Amino acid sequence: MLLRFPDPEYAEAFRAYVNYFEDLAGSIGGLYGMAPSLAAGVHDGVADHPPTWRVQRRPLNRDRAQGLDTAFRKSWSTLRRLDREVEDPDLFDEEANAWLPSQAYYAIYHAILGFAAASRQAIPRDHAAALKLAGKEVVRGSLPTPWDAWCEGCPQTGSHQFGGVIPSGEAVHVLSSPDPWSSDDRLAMFLRTTRRKELERRFAVERNRKPKPGRTRRNLSASDKERIAGTMAPTTLFDVLWRMRKKAHYEDADTFVLGAAGELDARRFGQALVIVTDATVAVLEGITAAYIGPDLLADLAEAYVTKISADADSAVGRRATSWDERRRSTTGS
Repeated sequence: MLLRFPDPEYAEAFRAYVNYFEDLAGSIGGLYGMAPSLAAGVHDGVADHPPTWRVQRRPLNRDRAQGLDTAFRKSWSTLRRLDREVEDPDLFDEEANAWLPSQAYYAIYHAILGFAAASRQAIPRDHAAALKLAGKEVVRGSLPTPWDAWCEGCPQTGSHQFGGVIPSGEAVHVLSSPDPWSSDDRLAMFLRTTRRKELERRFAVERNRKPKPGRTRRNLSASDKERIAGTMAPTTLFDVLWRMRKKAHYEDADTFVLGAAGELDARRFGQALVIVTDATVAVLEGITAAYIGPDLLADLAEAYVTKISADADSAVGRRATSWDERRRSTTGS
């Protein structure tokens, strides 16, 4: 195995992302990983989440059913490719980390579209609309931990606050090793920094808009910043994954490749990202089933697994098994 020193320009950022996602993956695994599969455990978690009990099920019309089918086939296809990138340590290519964040996001994005079809909401036509739809479900309390966490307000002025997660207030260094005792604090920090970065982008746009005569840019007061932050929807884990996709796709994919100290180090990031993505797709499947029941999802997953000849222990095979077992438990067969 090739060992090397990570590029100093990217090493700290890469280590921070590894710690964020390993901590998040560990929390998810601890909460939902004791079932036959992680997907099944998350499906259990959503089914046991009280807000889903109040959802009234109704059959879908033909167009909605087709939209659901298309969306989840795309989600599962992308999840399958993502999972296959890291499942075999002998075939892992550390440069895959340059595109894994994009694949992770798109697996989740298409699952959001599937949920929109099932819940009879307007189908998002862009990423902003998809993130807004998912964020509304987070703030409504539709999702279990840790997907129920959000941050609102303005971190730059200290006026931000959290929902769904209660940080202790103890400082957590981004380079410190993941620890269950500080997971809530690290998750809150991830949400806060994601919100801060997006607000900085919006502040920059505002500063360059119609500056006073003789100035190249406007100054923003604390009240200006809080006003802008007030127009921004709460930041959720879905926004975090969108941030990762943008960084890999538009900004600096080298962080995820050159920041690693070799193949083993790179694979740690990939594995953690796959766990978080797998579970996030599963949670969206779970709230989808709250609206339409398990039968249709079981049919779609079974048809997809048959079409691609996936084995039962694959990412899509495990969720097909989970939905089939749920169908059987509701019919008694």
